[in-house]
Amino acid sequence: MARYQNRSPVTVQKTEWPDSLWRSTAEPLSDFPELQEDIETDLLIIGAGYTGLSTALHAADAIEQIVILDQAQPGWGCSGRNGGQVHGQWKPDLAALQRLYPGSQFDAFIKTLGDAVELVFDLVDQHQIDCQAQRAGSIIAGKGGKAVRYLTEWSKFWAETGADVRLLDKHASTDLIGTSHYDRSMFDRRGGSVQPLAYCQGLARACHERGVTIHGDSRAVRISQNGNSWRVFTAHGSVKCERLALATNGYTDELWPGLAQTIVPVASMLTATAPLPDAVVSTLLPQRQPVAEYAGVPAYYRVDETNRLVFGWRGTVSGEIGSLNTAHLRSRAVRLFPQIAGTKWEYDWAGYVGITSHQRPMLLRLADNVYAGLGYNGRGVPMATMMGKQLALSLTGQTSAISAESLRAIPLHSFRHIGVSARIMSGHLRDCLN
Repeated sequence: MARYQNRSPVTVQKTEWPDSLWRSTAEPLSDFPELQEDIETDLLIIGAGYTGLSTALHAADAIEQIVILDQAQPGWGCSGRNGGQVHGQWKPDLAALQRLYPGSQFDAFIKTLGDAVELVFDLVDQHQIDCQAQRAGSIIAGKGGKAVRYLTEWSKFWAETGADVRLLDKHASTDLIGTSHYDRSMFDRRGGSVQPLAYCQGLARACHERGVTIHGDSRAVRISQNGNSWRVFTAHGSVKCERLALATNGYTDELWPGLAQTIVPVASMLTATAPLPDAVVSTLLPQRQPVAEYAGVPAYYRVDETNRLVFGWRGTVSGEIGSLNTAHLRSRAVRLFPQIAGTKWEYDWAGYVGITSHQRPMLLRLADNVYAGLGYNGRGVPMATMMGKQLALSLTGQTSAISAESLRAIPLHSFRHIGVSARIMSGHLRDCLN
């Protein structure tokens, strides 16, 4: 008799890809086959996004047989739908982050932030991933007294650590970004950008080359335990394993009881223009750095290799694209950059990011040899990649840079939609006042 069993239904529908800019410009990747038999492996990973694929790559030297299951295909979730920004800056202010990570934990987390950025570009180089990787730096920009204090404080801190980060005044920010909206910005030479779906699919190719077995269209619907082993069931097969990693972040469901209640999935919406004329691009992010705002509801944007402006923000608590949300998104972009007025918008899409109540990424120990990594709070490209490395260390009995913690649900999680909506509305109000 299994000591643990989740009785989720076995009915699974095939997922469809969003009509995104990234989907249309990434090199096609052949679908990985659905699991249709009962198999065994040393390590099973659920989720073929950055976290799961990075876990497999980093564990491959120590673990011989690794299988990944995904409900769709690699990059179908937010790993293939985000803005592709690679920042070394976490979102809370300095004092808040020091409270989240007291003592030596703070120094360890700061090092992890920088290492996460390096890891992304190291993997791109190591596996020769063609993902439009650019490393011209990244920018955090803000308006108003609170934003100025935040950027000034963090710029001073980073300078004291020796990081190549500097504070820019309004004039320098205007020259670098192409809008006079911001009072200050922080330029971080360590950062950059990638085509997010191409990066994710490149990680999948690297996993395949290392002998990792990937099964797409194979949603995990039930888990049972028998002694020291686990069996994970899909609609048409199952996998028996000794070690298990859950890497589903904003798409976490009820597969493992309580895990979905540790985060709030929030839909991040993006829109992209048609290619802009060279005369316009020369006045808008001419050096191609990605920008993320410090704001109540922060926008984030960049210009890609095809001269398209890709613009996003947290616009809804569902994954649907609505005309009202899309109109707000585009209107915000035009207010920042009047030079793009009248430009055709060609793509709209959205994906779920995993938000935590304490703004920490989480490495959770769920049981012996069972771990989960999630909660990247909008910094998923570097932090999810780094989390995969930390999961691999934990699963192979090594010390991880991110300490494992036990599962703890967010209080009143069932009211999350009300809370998120209220937070977005109050954020919009604060931004309007600025």
